[in-house]
Amino acid sequence: MFTVVLGSFAVYVEMEAQADRSQSQRYESFQLANELWHSSESLTKMARSYIVTGNPRYRTLFHDILDIRDGRKSRTGSNSWDLAVYGEKIPGDGEGAAVPLLELLQKAASGVKEAHLLEVAKEKSDELVKTEILAMRLRDEADPEARRKAREMLFDESYDRAKLSILKPISQFNKSMDARTAAAVKHAVYMASLYRLVFIVVGLVWLYMLWRSYRSLQTLLGASPAALHEQIARLGRGDFSHPPQDMRSGDDSVISWVCQTRRKLSEMTQAREQAEDQLRERSLELERSEAHLQSIIDLSPAPNMLFDPLGNIREVNSAFTRCFGYALEDIPTLDAWRSRAYPDPVYRKWVMETWQERLAQSILHEDLFQPTEIRIVTRDGLVRIVVTEAVSIKDGPFGNVILVVFHDITDLRQAESQLREAKERLEAAASAGIVGIWDWDIGSNKLVWDKVMYRLYGTREEDFSGAYEAWSSALHPDDRKYAEDEIQATLRGEREYAPEFRVIWPDGSIHHLKAMSHTTFDADGKPVRMVGVNYDLTEQKQIQFELDRLAFHDRLTKLPNRRLLEDRLHQSVALAKREHRRLSLLFIDLDRFKEINDELGHEAGDFLLQMAAERMLDCLRSSDTVARLGGDEFVVLLPDIKSIRDASNAAEKIRLSLEKPFAWKDGRVMEISSSIGVAIFPDHADNPQDLLRYGDDAMYRAKKAGRNVVHVFQTADALIGSDEFSGNPGA
Repeated sequence: MFTVVLGSFAVYVEMEAQADRSQSQRYESFQLANELWHSSESLTKMARSYIVTGNPRYRTLFHDILDIRDGRKSRTGSNSWDLAVYGEKIPGDGEGAAVPLLELLQKAASGVKEAHLLEVAKEKSDELVKTEILAMRLRDEADPEARRKAREMLFDESYDRAKLSILKPISQFNKSMDARTAAAVKHAVYMASLYRLVFIVVGLVWLYMLWRSYRSLQTLLGASPAALHEQIARLGRGDFSHPPQDMRSGDDSVISWVCQTRRKLSEMTQAREQAEDQLRERSLELERSEAHLQSIIDLSPAPNMLFDPLGNIREVNSAFTRCFGYALEDIPTLDAWRSRAYPDPVYRKWVMETWQERLAQSILHEDLFQPTEIRIVTRDGLVRIVVTEAVSIKDGPFGNVILVVFHDITDLRQAESQLREAKERLEAAASAGIVGIWDWDIGSNKLVWDKVMYRLYGTREEDFSGAYEAWSSALHPDDRKYAEDEIQATLRGEREYAPEFRVIWPDGSIHHLKAMSHTTFDADGKPVRMVGVNYDLTEQKQIQFELDRLAFHDRLTKLPNRRLLEDRLHQSVALAKREHRRLSLLFIDLDRFKEINDELGHEAGDFLLQMAAERMLDCLRSSDTVARLGGDEFVVLLPDIKSIRDASNAAEKIRLSLEKPFAWKDGRVMEISSSIGVAIFPDHADNPQDLLRYGDDAMYRAKKAGRNVVHVFQTADALIGSDEFSGNPGA
């Protein structure tokens, strides 16, 4: 029966297709005939336009239309060639197949008569084209008589009769094709309707037979096939819950046995599920602890190492790899680490003995590990000076392990060494006589310098006038009043003259000097003479400045560090409270930084951090602060904003800037994004501690939302933060 239904449907479809083909053939023949007529009209328009205007564009369009019609150029279904005069693209120019129009017309013709009519129309059109081409050639001649003749050729009655001889065969073709195709279409539509009725009758009979078969099958199954399939599928998926009450019949149907099997399996799994719930709770608790510890290690700005009692290194964080160059695969065990970090056997033995002794004491007495200063050789062969601390973690997510924290003090030790060397040089200079001596006769205003004084002021003896004003003019403008006030206080006998000030050398460089003197007074208490010394503090000041910079700035990006940020934040909060202003913190975390750092190396990672810092600075005002907390985490302090929208706009500006590609020196492009959390004072918090915490929470929510997002802290965030952010590295 199904074959009969399928056969009747196939015949019906074929009849419908036959009707469509008849209609399509009818439409196509009319379209092609119309195209022949329209092309002839377009050729006439172009030829006449060229004869009248002499514009070469019309001649070019004339030949393009002729080439398309004769199959020398490709064609499309459009025939609006005359629109090309007004800037439209020439139809068919490189867009379809190149086929002569006459060939298409012959294929569309249904009989010999129609084909003959089309050939006659095409021949007449070709003869007229020759006349048009001849007229355009005459138009190109300089002889006015030739141009007049060309105009008569295209605008006289003979030309119009020639056009009529083209249109008559086309009109006769349309009438003939209309009569021929109308009957074919009518017959095809009748046959399609007839077979549609046959198909409907056969289909109804087939549906009745299917319904009878379905009723018999449902009696055997005890339920509908869909219901039985659902019960079996649940068994296959492990769903052993009790079936609905109406399926628990006691008959011998298939559904009855399936339901009984589900009930028995349900009872068997209840005990197992209770045990699994207890195990799952324990596993989740362990996973949360492991994730929390992992996040602390990963986001710590200090290098971290985790190893077990067997000497296997379980984990090192990104700061460890950036500082020392070693990844976990380079140093899987403590022996591998020690052989590379301490290549000198004698020094390695001392480190191991000292470290093991202090670790054992810490574990035995449950006391803090005594920090140990050691030298570590990096993968690049450099030496880093670090202070190590350790703590024993028992029954943690990683089992019994030792966490080691390395504090890099290389820059601090180098600065201390430079300071000691500068001090030694200063002492050597003083002992060698590099101290300038001066003598000022106050009454005559005569100032006498020794040779060292000229060196300290960067001038020559012949350029010095020997007067107080000459010395004063060399002082830095910002220090001049202070230095002169100190002299006046000394002359009044209030205190000894011992200021520090800056002088500007003739070459524009600035130098720091220290002055000390002794003043002589006459019997009336009037100052008559001052004798003193000057010595150079420039190098000492530079070293002190560098030490201050290292203490308050990040070594890689030169941005303020956490210590300086917190100091500025406390000052800004106090000022905002007094002046009733808003301020904002933006917590910024670079997305995909770790992948790029691992893939391209630490040099590329350092470059990326420096470029990201520069882009953030370019997005902000000079009064704003950008600080690096460590790793790929930054904080921006906006000390004066009008509204929350101002902070959001600043954060969005930074986000858009950071998502632009960074070009690495080898030609590769590094692409990152940023997750930014925004916290506002006093809208979200009224103290620096909560502001830092809420900004960090908002940043974590931005990362959780898919990254490359700005998230403004909401009050609801704080209410659920302790549960949701138990694995937040910044919490």
